[in-house]
Amino acid sequence: MEIEEAGITIFAPISGVIVPITEAPDPTFAEKMVGDGIAIDPTEETLCSPCDGKIIQVHPSGHALNIAAADGTEILLHIGVDTVGLKGKGFKAFVRDGDLVKRHDRLIEFDADYVAQNAPSLMTMVVVTAEGASVRPLASGLSVSGETAILNVTFPSAEDGKTSGGGGQSRESAPIVIMNPDGLHARPSAVLSSNARRFSSVVTIKTGDKEANAKSVVGVMGLSIKLHDKVVIAAVGPDAAEAVDVLTPLVAAGLGENLHVVPGQTKDTVKPAPAPSLRPSESDDPNVMSGVPASPGLVAGKVHQLMDFAVEIEKEGIGQTEERKDLNAAVAKAVAELGQIEKSLRLSSDTSKAAIFAAHKEILEDPELKETALAGIKEGQSAAYAWRESYLAQSKAMAALDNPLLAARAADIRDIGERVLSHLVGFEKRSATVPPQVILLAQDLTPSDAANLNKSGVRGFCLAGGSATSHSSILARAAGLPAVVAAPERILSIPNGSMAILDGDKGFLKVNPSPLELEKVKQMQEEAARIRRQEMDAASQPAMTTDGAIIKICGNISGAPEAAEIPGLGGDGVGLLRSEFLFLDRAEAPSEEEQVETYVDIARNLGPNKELIVRTLDVGGDKPLAYMPLPEEVNPFLGLRGIRLNMLSEEIFTSQVRAILKAASWTRLGVMFPMVSSISEFEAARDIVLSEKEKMGLTTPVQLGVMVEVPSAALMADLLAKEVDFFSIGTNDLTQYTLAIDRGHPKLAKMADALHPAVLKLIKITVEAAHKEGKWVGICGGVAGDVLAAPALIGLGIDELSVSVKGIPTIKAAVRRLSLARCREIAQEAVSFKTAEQVREFLSSVAKEGQP
Repeated sequence: MEIEEAGITIFAPISGVIVPITEAPDPTFAEKMVGDGIAIDPTEETLCSPCDGKIIQVHPSGHALNIAAADGTEILLHIGVDTVGLKGKGFKAFVRDGDLVKRHDRLIEFDADYVAQNAPSLMTMVVVTAEGASVRPLASGLSVSGETAILNVTFPSAEDGKTSGGGGQSRESAPIVIMNPDGLHARPSAVLSSNARRFSSVVTIKTGDKEANAKSVVGVMGLSIKLHDKVVIAAVGPDAAEAVDVLTPLVAAGLGENLHVVPGQTKDTVKPAPAPSLRPSESDDPNVMSGVPASPGLVAGKVHQLMDFAVEIEKEGIGQTEERKDLNAAVAKAVAELGQIEKSLRLSSDTSKAAIFAAHKEILEDPELKETALAGIKEGQSAAYAWRESYLAQSKAMAALDNPLLAARAADIRDIGERVLSHLVGFEKRSATVPPQVILLAQDLTPSDAANLNKSGVRGFCLAGGSATSHSSILARAAGLPAVVAAPERILSIPNGSMAILDGDKGFLKVNPSPLELEKVKQMQEEAARIRRQEMDAASQPAMTTDGAIIKICGNISGAPEAAEIPGLGGDGVGLLRSEFLFLDRAEAPSEEEQVETYVDIARNLGPNKELIVRTLDVGGDKPLAYMPLPEEVNPFLGLRGIRLNMLSEEIFTSQVRAILKAASWTRLGVMFPMVSSISEFEAARDIVLSEKEKMGLTTPVQLGVMVEVPSAALMADLLAKEVDFFSIGTNDLTQYTLAIDRGHPKLAKMADALHPAVLKLIKITVEAAHKEGKWVGICGGVAGDVLAAPALIGLGIDELSVSVKGIPTIKAAVRRLSLARCREIAQEAVSFKTAEQVREFLSSVAKEGQP
C-alpha cells in the first residue's frame, strides 16, 4: 500500500486477467452491492495481501477474507463465485483474524482445478467495502501479484460526508430468525448493507450481545451470523421507522437467497419409535434372549451347542520321571504350534491375531502354570490330571477378577491349557467338530475356537459369558461374524438344531422364529447386500452433505493391513492408529527400529495425500504391560493411564515419538496424546515432540492434538484449543468417565451410551471451543460408526468421523443423505432430552423421515 495525496493504492492480490467489477459473473458484485472494486480471473493459486494492514476476518469456509489497510480502509477479497458452498474444501488459509500482514504476504492457497469444477467461476473479487469510498481502477490487461497497482481509493472531506444520523426517532425490530443456509456471508451481508445505505439514520444489526453497522459489509460479516441465529434491526435518526420497516422483511425473506425451511420437530411431538419387529422385549417373548452386542451382523440358522470337553483322565500317574517327561513334551509341542501360528499370521500381515497367539506362547512359557502342574505330579498325579487342575484353577481365578477385561483373559488360559491337554491325552479340540452353517452357542469361546470358526463356516455365535472386549469378540469382528455375549444362561439349554435369529447389532438371539420372521431376515440380508454394493460403488465420492458440507471419514486401525484397505474404501486416512498393538502381549517393549518399520509401512500404504493420526501408547488401567510393572491400584482406571504413564516412562515415550516422526515424509502426519486431563500434561508431551523434531532436523508439519476422553478435557477445551492443533473425542472413555459406568462391564455395558445428553453436551462444548480457535474436531469412538448418530454428531459440528475400516463406505453414504442445516436442528433437539433412550427414539424417528 502506498499513501499519497490522492488517496491510497491497492495492489493486485493475485496474478491474472483484470476484469471490470461490473462484468463479474455475480450480480452481488457486478451491481456493487458489496462495494466498488475490480475482478481478476486468476492464473495462479495463491492469494496475497494487496496492502499492508490487519486481517479483520477470515471466512470460516476459507474462500474469502476482509483486510483493513493502514488507514482503516476495509477491503474484501473473495475467491470465486458461490464458493461458500464448498465449505472450505479446496481452500487453505495461512492467516487468522487479527494478524498483521505486509503487501504480498501469502493469505490463502486454493485448488484451482477443484474450485473450477465445483463452483460457477474462479473470478476473484477485490472490493473496497468502506462506506463513502471513491474507487478508481488503475490497470487493465494482466496483473502481477504484489506488483500491479489496480485501485486508487479516496474519501470525501468530513464536511461532504456529513449525515443526519444520530438525532431523531429510534426504532427496533422484533427478533428475526436467520434462515439463510450459510448464515449472513458476503452476498446477503452486501444486500443488507446496500439497502441500509439508502437511509440517513444510523442502522445497526444486533445478535446476542454483539452489534455492527448494518451499512458495513465487513461489520455484518464480522458478526458471524449463522443459520437459526436471531438478529434485531435497530435504527436511530429521522427515517428510523422507515429503515426498520423496509429492512426487517428483507432479512426475514433471506436477503435474496433461497431459504432452508424444514418443518421443525420438537421433543414434545416425538413419539417413541416402535420396537423392531424382530426384537420384542424378553418380557413379551420368552424366545428372545438379550445380551451385549459384540460383533455386528444379522443371520438365521440352526443352533449348535459347543460343549466343554468330557475326557476321562486318570488321576494316578505311572511315575514322576515319565509324567514330567510327558508334560514337558506336550508343552514343547504346544509352544511350537503357537509359534508356527504366530509366524503364519505375521507373514500374512495379520498382526492383531498374531499378537494374541504370541501372548499365548509367552503365557505357556511362564513358569507358574507349569510349576503348579509339576507339584501335582510330585504328589503322584498323572501329567494330564495335574495339568488340567493347574490351568482350570488359574482360569477360574482370572475369571473372578473385578477388572472385566482381565477377567475376559480367562478364556486364553483355558485355550492354552486345552492345547497342551490335547497332546497329553490325544483328543481333537472342540472347535474341530463344529458342523457348518450354524449359530454356535457356548458358555465362552477360547481364541483358538474363535480363530477357527470362520474356516468351519459358522454363521455367528452367542455366549452366556464373555465380554465385548474379549479376544474372541475381537476375532469375531475381524472375521465379520455376528456375535452376542453375556446372554442369559438359558441359551445353553436350547436343543441342537433349533432355528434361531442372531442379531449382533442389537444384541439378541431369538429361537423358534416364525416363517414370516425368517423371510424378513432373508429380505433384510438381501437388502443389506444391495446397499453394500451401492456404498462400495460410491466409496470414492466425498462425504458431502446435500447442502455442500464436507465431513472427513477416516479409519480406526491397529496395523498395516487395515491401512492398506482404506484408500480402496474411500477413506480420507487414519483417524486413530492404536499404537499399543505394537506394545501389548509381549515380554519386552518393541525396538525403535521395529516401530519405525511399522509406522512407515502404514504411511506408505496410505500415501502422501491421506491423513495418519497416531495415538501414542495408551496403556495402564485395562491394558497392563508385562515389562512396565505398575504398583497395584485400588482403581486403575483412575490411576496411571495414557499420558500419565507416558510421562512416567519417558524413555519408552521418547523412543516412540522419534519412531512416529520418521513417518512424516510419507503422509500427512498427526500425533495425539491419550487421556489428557490438564493443559500441563499436553504441554509436557508437546515439548518432548518438538524437542525430538528439532534434533532430527524435521521441518515437515506435524499436527499435535489430544484425545478428549475425560470430562475435564471437554470442560477446559476453550483453553486447550489455544494450544492444540486438533481434538479427537474418544467417546468410549468419555462416556465411561462421564456416566461412571465401566464400559467393559457385561451387566452395565448397555447403559454406557455415547448418545446420553450429558455426553452430547460435552461434545458440543468441545466443538464450539475448537471452532472458535479455528481447530478441527474428530470422533474416533464407537459412536462415530453409528449411522443413527451421524445427524446429531454432524449437527454438533464434528469435522471428522473415524470408524472401523469396513464401515467407511457406510458412513460416507449416510453423510451424503444428510443436510447440514437439518443436522443442526437435530443436534439442538438431541441435547435437550433427559435420557439416552429418548435421544435414540428421537433419532429413530428422524431416520424415518427418509431424508434427515
